[in-house]
Amino acid sequence: MVKISCVVENTATFSSEFYAEHGLSILIEDGNTKVLFDAGNSPEVFKKNMELLNGFENLNQVVLSHGHYDHTGGLAYILKDTSADILMHEKAILSKYILRNGKTKFIGTNGDCITKKSSININDQEKPERVEFISKTIEIAPHIYIFPEISLKYDFEELDPSFLVLDKDNFIMDSFEDELVLVIKTDKGLVVLSGCGHRGIVNTVSSVVEYFDDDVYAVIGGTHLVSADEDRLNKTS
Repeated sequence: MVKISCVVENTATFSSEFYAEHGLSILIEDGNTKVLFDAGNSPEVFKKNMELLNGFENLNQVVLSHGHYDHTGGLAYILKDTSADILMHEKAILSKYILRNGKTKFIGTNGDCITKKSSININDQEKPERVEFISKTIEIAPHIYIFPEISLKYDFEELDPSFLVLDKDNFIMDSFEDELVLVIKTDKGLVVLSGCGHRGIVNTVSSVVEYFDDDVYAVIGGTHLVSADEDRLNKTS
């Protein structure tokens, strides 16, 4: 039986031992298989919650949904305390920014933090052996797939122009080609794990359904609908 545990998100009850903060990390366990989807925001919160779940022990693989800091913050401890392979899209290492009030702010993967903790920096041009770039759908464990092939089908799910990447000293809109989702095949249907849904959660789910030719049982994770207007919310529901 597949067990899915939330390691990091922005809510927790007062009685919980877990810390809460903005960001996402989800642990998937199935027999001897242990896969982590995203690594939260800050290393300290990620480490605390992972230890409560015994998540570092025998961790097989880490899948990064995209290259934003609030999904990659715990990489330092993964590289330092585990031998897990890190699976990501090649474009997740681009320098990513957000534009707010006319100013750009860096929101990409914190390579400096990784270097200080483990002497490994995924932002180097020559990636470490433990890092594998994913560009096509692959099965990483029995019934568990990485799916990167999210098509932009629906015009009501436009890309947010405030998200940018730095390309040869010029800022361009981030198309989020690095966005990966996890898909778990179950007897009840597909379980889709989304990091943020920057390319649109309807685009994401419809692409998964078309590829796997199966119904979706559950969608877990981010949808990036916090600033969506009523029209988009209605069309999404």
